[in-house]
Amino acid sequence: MKIVHIFPGKVWGGAEQYVLDLGEALRKRGHEVSYVARPSKAVEDRLRGQVAYSVAAIGGLLGRGGVNELINAVKEADLVHVHDLKHVAPVSRAIKKSGGRARIVVTRHIARASRTLPWMRKPLREVHRMIFVSHLGQSLWRSVNGWMPEEKCRVIHNSIPPYIPEDTDNLRKRYGVSDDVPLIMFTGRIRKSKGCMTLVEALGRLSALKWQMVFVGRCKPADYDKELLETARDNGIASRLGFMGFSDRVRSLIRQADIGVAPSIVREACPLTPMEFMQAGVCVVATDNGAQPEYITDGKTGVLVKPGDVEGTATALRSLLTDRQRRNTIASRGKEYFETEMNYDSFIENILSAYEVI
Repeated sequence: MKIVHIFPGKVWGGAEQYVLDLGEALRKRGHEVSYVARPSKAVEDRLRGQVAYSVAAIGGLLGRGGVNELINAVKEADLVHVHDLKHVAPVSRAIKKSGGRARIVVTRHIARASRTLPWMRKPLREVHRMIFVSHLGQSLWRSVNGWMPEEKCRVIHNSIPPYIPEDTDNLRKRYGVSDDVPLIMFTGRIRKSKGCMTLVEALGRLSALKWQMVFVGRCKPADYDKELLETARDNGIASRLGFMGFSDRVRSLIRQADIGVAPSIVREACPLTPMEFMQAGVCVVATDNGAQPEYITDGKTGVLVKPGDVEGTATALRSLLTDRQRRNTIASRGKEYFETEMNYDSFIENILSAYEVI
């Protein structure tokens, strides 16, 4: 099968990595996979030299830019997988202009009750399948878009592929942390919406305990670490926070952590970060404001807290920092759950099932 994936954004994030991983897995299954990216240095820098891709300015009405590139990309495809609803209409028009017969599958990567504009409804009704990455995402969207045929909708939870550890920095050596000090880790964009300030304030309540906190990722804004460190200094813990910056070996670094934290204060459709900790056998503390409860059972496969709840986050971390056996048990159960219920082979089988003709 010839499959084209349309990258959703102009920055490299979880959805873009999802698309790249999915395409690679489909290629290993014998399918011919190519990609279309919107003009973006961040995305092109990640793709260049790795995969075949073309660039098309897909935004707005087809014909305002990117028309020929998009037509050429889809004309021989059997299936086009779109990862942003607003791209369905221009892709549909490009397929028709090309004379092709490609089916369209669209994945919605966000959890929001957004009403679809009337002019977008017809092409959406015509898609082969609409995939939601969580039951929450499907429920919210369909609550205001009941016109979409229910039989075309399907929930397929996110997953992440197996990972072979690579040589990387020894974080304990880098930050001078002894083996008896639990290492807490945050990965991803370091920004307010990800609950980083909540986390620092919670850690300020745990100054009497042993721990070291490491943030792995870029700050947004670029100097956000200064704001976090100022709060940390007010709480007497600034020396126990490390900001490593961006790393392309995050999943190798994760394996060094004792506790992973994903304290996002915004609703997440089906975040990958908690899965990365679970897959690596690291006990994860995550907020419960998105699809996290669909794959994390509080106190069993992870620990759930309310978003923005400083005291609740501190209490959860205290219970894990002071009880090594508990955090190891939760970590083990989380890893087992991921491997049996959320493994990548099952995810790919579900995607291929969604690709088939209804």
